[in-house]
Amino acid sequence: MKKIILSFTLLITFTSIVLAEATLSLGERSASQIDTMQRNEVRDTLQIPQDTTPFVKNITLMTREEQLDYDQRYNEKFFSPWTQASVELSEGEKTWQFKYAKEKTYRVDGQRISKSWYKTMIKNSNFQNADTLNLPAITLRHTDLHLFPTTKGIYYDPSRTGEGFPFDYNQNSSVYLNTPLMVSHYSLDKRWVYAQTPFASGWLNIDDIAFVNTDFQQNFQNDDYAITVKDNLNLSDDYGNNTLVKLGTIFPIDPTTKKYLIAKKDENGYAQLEKVMVNDIDIIAQKPIKFNQFNVAYVSKQLVGEPYGWGGKEKCRDCSTLTRDFFAPFGIYLPRNSRQQANAGIDFISLKGLSTQQRKESIINNAKPFRSLLAVPGHITLYLGEKEGEPIILHNYWGVRLNDGSKRIMGRAIITTTSPGAELSNVKKKSMLINTLTGIVNF
Repeated sequence: MKKIILSFTLLITFTSIVLAEATLSLGERSASQIDTMQRNEVRDTLQIPQDTTPFVKNITLMTREEQLDYDQRYNEKFFSPWTQASVELSEGEKTWQFKYAKEKTYRVDGQRISKSWYKTMIKNSNFQNADTLNLPAITLRHTDLHLFPTTKGIYYDPSRTGEGFPFDYNQNSSVYLNTPLMVSHYSLDKRWVYAQTPFASGWLNIDDIAFVNTDFQQNFQNDDYAITVKDNLNLSDDYGNNTLVKLGTIFPIDPTTKKYLIAKKDENGYAQLEKVMVNDIDIIAQKPIKFNQFNVAYVSKQLVGEPYGWGGKEKCRDCSTLTRDFFAPFGIYLPRNSRQQANAGIDFISLKGLSTQQRKESIINNAKPFRSLLAVPGHITLYLGEKEGEPIILHNYWGVRLNDGSKRIMGRAIITTTSPGAELSNVKKKSMLINTLTGIVNF
């Protein structure tokens, strides 16, 4: 098999050299309710091959200097919680989720959530003791960031279109292994911590984090990092612990052994470094990997077909997590949500006020394959290129809006034109992506 070169220097650790307690290897995401969601087709998904490879021939290569500049900014953002003295949020930014207590919300089975439950959650949130810890920490495994200190879901009426599963409003974001944190305080029951990540804030289970001291920070933040370039890996250790590792997860590289590093919790709740053995090639590489045709295809095609996971629900991606994780191996940092990402590029070209045909022409003339996002209010897409006069995009898309207000649910990452579902007689034309696009975001 042809050897895959993924980085400036591909780092491979062989089992015959050093034995380690933790092993990173090929794996798979466990099946869940998210895999039973609807997966309707439209003409685009049937006629356009669901493979990004044919589009990579037209990419504009990045210079090494460009990538290193992007990568330096990426690392600054990634480690920003450790440069803070506290969680840098206003009281309103910390507690905006309390609004759900005043609304009609439900469990996934349609049971109404009581006011008393919210009262209990608000009390357990313990914000009167905010900023009493102000301690740096790190995630120990793939975990979820919640709006309230609980795993219970919050939904609007599941009987209505576009509500119910997977739109769990307690699910703020997934947080990957080895992510730096700044911890504000404990929940009242001491089972959760309120923390700020590099991209969002919320509640994390205390078992999923460890506090860090200065020595750990210096050894972990060593300016030499690898990043996973294969999705849904498995990290296991000699004690039977396992965690899913998604594409775009960062591992420091030990300067002496050149092995990868993870955080493990000691008996005092603090993190200590543990080395990782890798027994499969081409799953992790030094960051940033080269932005070339092979690597762009290798990374992007893994994202196609994954179920739509609101806020990282059930270890899947939504639209903005897809774009974040595509760009991460190339050293480009994107913020968490689509609105923020629309303002993250070096260049923004507005599409407002243009006709449908003018929008298509502007996209084809100004967007860069795999280096541009197309922004829609509440949605973000990756531009792949042009096919037969149509802009082609990759996006994790919930569904096509219909005239009666319902949606033809796609519920997964798909490759389409900017008019998916245009052939449907009952499609709501004003809501089609091409008619709601606001701009081109270039990198």
